[in-house]
Amino acid sequence: MHMRRKPEVLAPAGNLRGLKTAVDYGADAVYCGGKAFGMRSAPKNLSLADFEEGARYAHERGSRVYVTCNVLPRNDEVEALRAYLGQLKDTGVDALIVSDIGVLMMARQIAPNLELHVSTQAGVTNYQAANALYELGARRVVLAREMDLQAVRDIRARIPDDMDVECFVHGAMCMAFSGRCLFSNYLTGRDGNHGECAQPCRWKYSIVEEKRPGQYYPIEQTEEGAYLFNSQDMNMLAHIDALIDSGATSLKIEGRSKSAYYIAAMTNAYKTAVNEYMRQRGFEDADGAVLKPFHDRVIRPDAPMPDWLVDEGVDERGFAAMLAEPDAIMAQSDAAFAGVPDAAARCDGDGAGSCSCSVDSAGSASSADSVGTADSARTADSAGSVDSAGTADSVGPVGTIGIAGPADSAARSTRRKANAASADAREIAGLSEASDGWRHALAAPAPPVVLPDWLLEEPDKVAHRDYSTGFYYPDQKVTQNTDRSAYFRAWLVVGEVLSWSASEGGRVTIMSRNKIEPGQLVEFVLPGAPPLAYTVPESGLRDENGDPVPAVNNPAHVFSLPCPHEVPVNAAIRSRTKKPTLKAA
Repeated sequence: MHMRRKPEVLAPAGNLRGLKTAVDYGADAVYCGGKAFGMRSAPKNLSLADFEEGARYAHERGSRVYVTCNVLPRNDEVEALRAYLGQLKDTGVDALIVSDIGVLMMARQIAPNLELHVSTQAGVTNYQAANALYELGARRVVLAREMDLQAVRDIRARIPDDMDVECFVHGAMCMAFSGRCLFSNYLTGRDGNHGECAQPCRWKYSIVEEKRPGQYYPIEQTEEGAYLFNSQDMNMLAHIDALIDSGATSLKIEGRSKSAYYIAAMTNAYKTAVNEYMRQRGFEDADGAVLKPFHDRVIRPDAPMPDWLVDEGVDERGFAAMLAEPDAIMAQSDAAFAGVPDAAARCDGDGAGSCSCSVDSAGSASSADSVGTADSARTADSAGSVDSAGTADSVGPVGTIGIAGPADSAARSTRRKANAASADAREIAGLSEASDGWRHALAAPAPPVVLPDWLLEEPDKVAHRDYSTGFYYPDQKVTQNTDRSAYFRAWLVVGEVLSWSASEGGRVTIMSRNKIEPGQLVEFVLPGAPPLAYTVPESGLRDENGDPVPAVNNPAHVFSLPCPHEVPVNAAIRSRTKKPTLKAA
């Protein structure tokens, strides 16, 4: 079996500086586009020389570089793309991200030394498509964003172990979630599938009555009109264990048009979360040393009981019980992954059946909104910040397998509807459930990974729209915000570190971005660590000539200030805004 070292944190970069920032803040890999064929035209993107320098920088630090070639090329672009692939193969990058099957086959011929990853634009929603792409040379699929956790498990369980599953975990979501949107092309002539999207899904809309031209009415009762298609952003930080346990091997942060600060903060957050996962799941110790090989918790259909279940104290009887009661065990898995504490463990979807598992029934059933977000042990408020009250005590060895309480009634209803739809499909095809052999993949429950509060607060410290968990939880789907198309901004970048010196008890030299004044509380964003909170001293601020100044009040100028804590070069310095604002999209 192909054993992965650990889940990959995949960060975006729109230029060489962004690439290096991502690597510095812990990215296992960085994806970026070139000057053409890359689905994002707003960022500057990277030249061939940039790719060479970036790949060298990443490799020296144990990271990888992937190049996006995921446009849908037109006839007159094919030969230019062929030449471009021939240039890319010698830059030292590690993989190409493609969506067009013709480009995939072309890349396989021209750049056989590079891995081929299939973009989310290809709309992979099932294991048959993934296996077909594997046969064509792909070693990774980026799943369509409308996949829920069960779909991720089902795909992971039925594709080769050496094929990676990449899933989005954070950032903006398009109205067309698989990424094949013609809205911009239709309204503006700017092709979203060539990186020129005008984002009309974020625009304000009103209606007009045919016989009253020029009289515009808001679709909702607001003075501003309505933003019909304005999707929430994704934030899966608090549920990173659910996604990894379900078989995701690469966790993708969206944002090649974002700032270096955004890249640093979100890369650091997800990398720290993965490290916590590896430690709390027992794969690594506190220093990152490997204790046992990494694996997900997906049970492959018709496969023998995996060794890791034996190591967890599960015997053949308990394994057989899991296979015999798939709906119940998945209900318990969903609850465990969502961090639902102290819920009753039952082996029947209705709570009335009997099972050969020995289970603890001391808890009480969770409420209808307990899975995914809302009132679970880890909850999200309206701005997406998440509480980490869940504890590992809710799951433990119970008879032959440790399980957590049942999923809520909404999740069971969703599952039953899906099963009914599958039954309808089998009936149409003339297949019985026994003859077609289909059943959902299982995932063995485990204690929730508990993340520190500072980490769960990080997504609120970058500009963002309202957060959601995408489509991963069927009963808590992403929605749109129809009353605004703007970003929340509660924190500002006020500077970045140019150097630190131990002289004079410690002094940091910075490039200013916004005002810094005595008594102001700032935070230095540090790689692999919580942010360093620091109160600016009442005196000691100097300009680039060394002359005293009362405050740092000129952006893009060099200043220095006393700081006894050593801080790394390029570390972002941020400060809470005096009044949280909405930043125009």
